[in-house]
Amino acid sequence: MNELMEVCKKYKVPIACVAVCLMLSIIVFRLMSSNEEDMPMEAYEPKAYEESSDEAPNEPQAESQTIMVEVKGAVKYPGVFEVPEDARVKNVLEMAQIKGNADLLTVNQSMKLKDEQVVYVPAVGEEITEGPVNQTEEGEETKALVNINTADVDELTTLNGIGEKKAQLFLDYREENGLFMKLEDIKNIPGIGDKTFESLKPYITIDE
Repeated sequence: MNELMEVCKKYKVPIACVAVCLMLSIIVFRLMSSNEEDMPMEAYEPKAYEESSDEAPNEPQAESQTIMVEVKGAVKYPGVFEVPEDARVKNVLEMAQIKGNADLLTVNQSMKLKDEQVVYVPAVGEEITEGPVNQTEEGEETKALVNINTADVDELTTLNGIGEKKAQLFLDYREENGLFMKLEDIKNIPGIGDKTFESLKPYITIDE
């Protein structure tokens, strides 16, 4: 304090001014301390991120069922395809990729597929005696298969592309070689190749 008085005398600073400055400093210091004490703790703590609870929890989705369908005829990749149970003929034909000579006028592409169904796509100019393939799903009648081991000429000629001459070749084959052991054996008959066999396969049998 004495040193402060000496400084004031040396520089001729009024003691009253010094006292006022000291008082103002004390008041400002106390006001700042008071504001810091009154400030709530939440002001210093960062707010935790709260995840929105509006979204519904993920529910397990039911697995879609599939069916097996075979495609034959004028397609690039004939064979068996696994497709959703609500698939249409058009969907499986896109997988099999139809050839340029395919006759789609005989195929109902909007028909819903069924398990173990066979879709046959004929070539342009190929005769299909059964009418449009897969034309209808309701009211469909099951046509009896032709047993190539017991059928006579009249029964064999009901098959697509089989006239009386070819039907007689079936009978000749049975007389010379015995019964057909498998469906593929008809390819041993002159004039019946892979293409004709594929068109006949859905409509013939060797079972009693």
